[in-house]
Amino acid sequence: MNTAIINFKDKIACNEEFNDIYFNTSDPLGESKYVFASAVDEIFEDQDSFIVAELGFGAGLNFLTLCNKFKNTDKKLHFVSIEMTPISPNDLQEIYKKLNAFKLLSKKLISLYPPIISGIHRIEFSPNITLDLCFGEAKEILPELDFEADVWFMDGFAPSKNSSMWDEEIFKEVARLSKIEAVIRTYSCAKIVRENFIKSGFELTLLKGYGKKRQMSHAVLKHKTQSSVNPWFQRAKTTNLSKNSHAIIVGAGIAGLATAYELSKNGIRVTLMEKENSVATNGSGNISGALMPLITKPEVNLGRMHLNAFLQAVRFYKNTLSKQEINFTGCIEYAYDELLKRRYESRFSDDSKGIFDYDESAKPYPALLIKDGAHVCPIKACKKLAKEFEVLLSYKYLSHKHLKNGKISIKFKHDKKTKSIKADFLIFAAGSESTEIFGDKDITISSVRGQVTHIEKILNNTMPLSALGYICPAKNNIQIIGATYARGDIDPNPRADDDNENLNKLSDFIDIKNTRIISQKVGFRSYSADRFPIIGALHDEEYYKSVYKDLFWTKHKANNALPKYEQNVFVNFAHGSRGLGTAILGAKLIGDLVLNRPLCIEKSLFNDLHPARFLVRKLKRAKI
Repeated sequence: MNTAIINFKDKIACNEEFNDIYFNTSDPLGESKYVFASAVDEIFEDQDSFIVAELGFGAGLNFLTLCNKFKNTDKKLHFVSIEMTPISPNDLQEIYKKLNAFKLLSKKLISLYPPIISGIHRIEFSPNITLDLCFGEAKEILPELDFEADVWFMDGFAPSKNSSMWDEEIFKEVARLSKIEAVIRTYSCAKIVRENFIKSGFELTLLKGYGKKRQMSHAVLKHKTQSSVNPWFQRAKTTNLSKNSHAIIVGAGIAGLATAYELSKNGIRVTLMEKENSVATNGSGNISGALMPLITKPEVNLGRMHLNAFLQAVRFYKNTLSKQEINFTGCIEYAYDELLKRRYESRFSDDSKGIFDYDESAKPYPALLIKDGAHVCPIKACKKLAKEFEVLLSYKYLSHKHLKNGKISIKFKHDKKTKSIKADFLIFAAGSESTEIFGDKDITISSVRGQVTHIEKILNNTMPLSALGYICPAKNNIQIIGATYARGDIDPNPRADDDNENLNKLSDFIDIKNTRIISQKVGFRSYSADRFPIIGALHDEEYYKSVYKDLFWTKHKANNALPKYEQNVFVNFAHGSRGLGTAILGAKLIGDLVLNRPLCIEKSLFNDLHPARFLVRKLKRAKI
């Protein structure tokens, strides 16, 4: 996507496309506080956490104004902002230099600024401040968001300059994404603004404007309509969330441990239950692996999801791991056929150049460099994360039931004895074991056997290389190559044929005849039928089959019933071979659902990850 073209008028940034300024010319900080931040002041003492949303991020002045207010408090701010024409980091630096304001905060914002590509970018700005920066047109981004804001800032360019941001459709979406009694502030009181507030359920008051402005708009949401789009995928509401909340997570691989990290940092006590006698014994147990997204054409949902997951994973690992566990060396995907060549060319020609670099002349095939790709030691990463939590080993999940007080009783087998533990939340992150736990449900998953081969160092690659197979950089003179893919194969023993397959896939890169095999490792991963992970609240399957039994006829009607979920039960599995990335997305999404936060990914992609999607597809086709 295009960045804003900036010029300056008396030190104030001006957008060349819209021929409009970003700030008040005489006192930008004063106007930001008066028009926007003061809306938060009115409720600041009444609650501990806030969702503030904004149309028109611009240079982030309103965000930094609130950061300054929240930075020395224990109150939490979740700020969601939409920007159609993002400002480049270099221009941001120049803007704040001329403003001579927020020197440290603006420097931090620039250092955390995401690649300028369309979509939602979650930035953990500080322990108590989260920024979801959404790049794209408001009319396209707003339907993809899911939250109820306490306060909205409407700070786009003036209606006379950018009329599309002020039309009725936008106001209806702002109402949908607001709590009843939410406050909306804007500097504008143009006729179209006043009329659309009233049409969209707001009570409007005109207040004294800032400086030379005579008036500004202050609106309060009084009524809203319930969205009826795909109601079967509407998010679950959690209960029993308190400072003493306790979560049980089944599975201590990367998905379980990342979920534990996300919940724990938000004040929830976590206990992990692992059926094996150590953490990371399955797909997360390799000594070497690669962090890279699955690359598709830009418009394909599977690829969009993987790109979001990859960017979130990069930020997570940079904040939590050291060079002992991960090195951001970059990764290379080779286009070994014409289909991949066209795909990689399209990725590089879209708005993703900040993430990818393409070399058509690379050997033995054209190559796509994933700039922030990483060489990872998954087992070391898991063991480091596990040190932070209570992990109960050799605990095999058996069943669970809901108690009258809202708690969940989880039954496990340990040392040939059956034990029960009570908790407020239950999260399944059990990888391939999920096929056993959920085998009687309409959740289409399977276990896939994969064998990697450990060879004596033969290639001086400094980053993971992937074509038909992959090869990681050497560690302690050992390189990992792989991996086989055998759906439904439960053989835990290494096979010589699998070593040969791994070698043959890399014959364009290494001399396989002179390669010395040292050892092998067999692991099992869970895959879904549609290749998306399965992440979200666990639906009440019998309720879905009963209430949505006529979905074949009623799927397009506006009055379909809302869904029902198993209270406070969630899943995060089926991550396949790209789990180092998608497991982190899963952890963030589980955190969003448990904590009732805005979603960290577009709602259409959230629906693609939903555990009930397979059942809903059957119901829509009248297959049940």
